Amino acid sequence: MQPTAARVLLAALMVLLAGCGGGVGGDATTATDASTGATDATATATDGESADQSGDGDAERASFSFNGTWDQRYRTGQYYRYDIESRSIDGTATYEWEVVSATDDEATVRTKLVTPNGTTEQTVTAPPDEVYGELAGTPSGSVATLGFDSPYYNGVDGETLSVGDSWESSGPNGTVSFEVEALSTYAGLECAAFVVRTNGSAFWESCVTPESPLPGYVAFYEEEGDDTPAFEMELVEYRSGN
Repeated sequence: MQPTAARVLLAALMVLLAGCGGGVGGDATTATDASTGATDATATATDGESADQSGDGDAERASFSFNGTWDQRYRTGQYYRYDIESRSIDGTATYEWEVVSATDDEATVRTKLVTPNGTTEQTVTAPPDEVYGELAGTPSGSVATLGFDSPYYNGVDGETLSVGDSWESSGPNGTVSFEVEALSTYAGLECAAFVVRTNGSAFWESCVTPESPLPGYVAFYEEEGDDTPAFEMELVEYRSGN
């Protein structure tokens, strides 16, 4: 994805985060007071696959291979919870993605976005290849573009990522470079952390693994030369599901 397109998505996300609190369309969408909190009983960790927030920890493996197909299957019990920091909100937002049930023909997915302005929760049931489309256009669905069906993953297709790996390409907006800086662990999810730069300035960071459709970490920079991200999303609880 080119930097311009990434920043357009960033702007849309920041607007949605700032305005979250009003109900939006979709099946079982609600808006409630932010005091309801970020999680409910379903967010309780099991099998030791959560509570670890060691984003700076080294992963056990030496590299991640993206030469095969991304694991985009829906699994019953699959659960992600993120803390979100954004210039458009005063405080921390929380985002949840949970697969309530899943078969080969149908999946039920619950998403929940909590900001200081309120809570938006949505549950959709649809064929697996239509779930994201059902969520699109809502605050919780827009946050999910960072994972499921995200064009951001195109940059690592066909690669084997080890610390120090890098490559670059040239386009109408200048030179875009890609560098793997660490192998990290977020909430028990091991991933390859990399930075994408345009003309030498970071505009996107992420930590991904082919074994998970959602990342361990994502950050966007609004302008070239910015030292701190305008948007950060860090995985703080994770279950892989059945």
